[in-house]
Amino acid sequence: MLKEVKELKMSELDQYLFGQGNHYDIYKKLGAHPAIKDGKEGVWFAVWAPNARYIRVVGNFNGWDRGANPMEKTGTVGIWETFIPGLKEGELYKFCVNNFHGWDVLKADPFGTS
Repeated sequence: MLKEVKELKMSELDQYLFGQGNHYDIYKKLGAHPAIKDGKEGVWFAVWAPNARYIRVVGNFNGWDRGANPMEKTGTVGIWETFIPGLKEGELYKFCVNNFHGWDVLKADPFGTS
């Protein structure tokens, strides 16, 4: 059964535990997770990148377009999150991270499982 996005979002407690290095279930929050938001099925993405200027999700589903699918920084510990409707498990993707030098760098998901 798919989880609702609200269950996957990083709460204040999640952020506190992560910041303290004591969030033992962080794999349930970070990475890519099939989910439902507003009745639509898709994939929820979350990644830790505290020094990123911005992050986009790129993959086969958007032609590896670095301008598509922006992520939003949430909280104070550097977690970025987004939901992309219509995606299915098994899609090829990477995070396009704009670093503090202003360069776009494609990064694999550290919590990716395939």
